[in-house]
Parts: sequence; C-alpha cells; structure tokens
Amino acid sequence: MTVRAKFTCQVNLKEAGTQIATVVFSPVTTNPPTQENLTFWKATPSGQITLQIDNASAASQFEVGADYYVDFTAAQPIDEDTAIWNQ
Repeated sequence: MTVRAKFTCQVNLKEAGTQIATVVFSPVTTNPPTQENLTFWKATPSGQITLQIDNASAASQFEVGADYYVDFTAAQPIDEDTAIWNQ
C-alpha cells in the first residue's frame, strides 16, 4: 500500500564549504485553496521532512516554494548478497 502526501519546499540551503544542502518540506496549506490542496491539508495539516543531501545535482531539483508529491511505500526486506549496490 502506498500513501501519498503533498509537501512544499520551504528551504534549500547549501552549507558553506561543503556540497551538502539542507532541504526542508512542510505539508501544503490551503493557500491557494485548490480542492487538491484542501484534501491533502485535511489529511496532513502539519509535519516536516528535513533532508541533508550530499549531491548538488539532486539538491538543485528542489525549488523553494514548489510543491512535491511524497509517496510512502513500505520497504520490503532485501537479500544483501544480491542487492543493487553489489552488482
């Protein structure tokens, strides 16, 4: 089962002297009051996701003020011997 949320990027700040960026998201609000935003806001009226990203190209994908869907899917156990990072 997957649960979808809609978050707004609030901060995208590169740390001085590093390539690490801190990116902060909060749930969408009712401004603008679209039907979609009202529906998501009712389900997740508060919260925060904070990421530290050590990849400048990846961090640059998140624009402050832009909305993003976040999909939560349960992670299944993996076989460490055949995991993608061992290929």
